[in-house]
Amino acid sequence: SYYDAAIDDVLRGISTFIKLTNATPVPIKNLYLAPETLGKDRIAIAVAANDLFPNQNVLAIDAGTCITYEFINSKKEYLGGSISPGLSMRFKALHNFTAQLPLLKKENIDYLVGRNTEQSILSGVLNGTSGEMNYIIKSYEELYPDLTVLLTGGDAPFFETRLNYKIFAVPNLVLRGLNKILSYNVG
Repeated sequence: SYYDAAIDDVLRGISTFIKLTNATPVPIKNLYLAPETLGKDRIAIAVAANDLFPNQNVLAIDAGTCITYEFINSKKEYLGGSISPGLSMRFKALHNFTAQLPLLKKENIDYLVGRNTEQSILSGVLNGTSGEMNYIIKSYEELYPDLTVLLTGGDAPFFETRLNYKIFAVPNLVLRGLNKILSYNVG
């Protein structure tokens, strides 16, 4: 593709580089059952979470295009997580897969009951996504009471006050993880 060709052009000008693949060594044990399908952003987040909170059970939530939940245990083992649609994707799905629902964007709301179509969509998407996050955090906390929760991604600031749990908001978690992987391999 054009994108791959552009990357190849840039890489030709660099004397040393590391291409992140499922075979690239990382400083954690990857127990994901299909590592060849694991997104590079997801493994980078797990590496960064472990680096920031070593020897702890960590759930890292990336609230972006998709919302990903990555779990790494206190033994430095990445077990996996889950993926759901992000806010923008949810709004677009309601608009694109129905006949008459308008396309909306996130905004701060303080209500549960929508009293018109726009309010109903906002309540459903925003309160529903917050409820999803709270439920997933609660479920992990039941399994791992000493859980540390990280929040990152473009929509993270929106959720910082909507979660019922103590969280650490960490910008650029993917970049931190990629840097850690690079350092681990370069020495």
